[in-house]
Amino acid sequence: MKRALEDAIRLLDILIGDRESYFSGDYLNSEGRKLFEEAVRSILREAPYLRRRISRVRRKGDYNTILSLREDLAILLLKGGQEE
Repeated sequence: MKRALEDAIRLLDILIGDRESYFSGDYLNSEGRKLFEEAVRSILREAPYLRRRISRVRRKGDYNTILSLREDLAILLLKGGQEE
């Protein structure tokens, strides 16, 4: 599980770090969505219990929500990938 979460965090870091390229007015643009969906595949492969959370982030698609997801994944990784 650790590897998939690390990959997802890496992809989300790319999204967050290059805000001008992947966001338009604080919301994901089409290129940002592609990268986000790649991260989602990594997350759901190893942590399917996060499906509802991912669904909410997809729907909203703004910078702060994606940043929050990235922080939560980092915490989950530190805890060893265990569901709370």
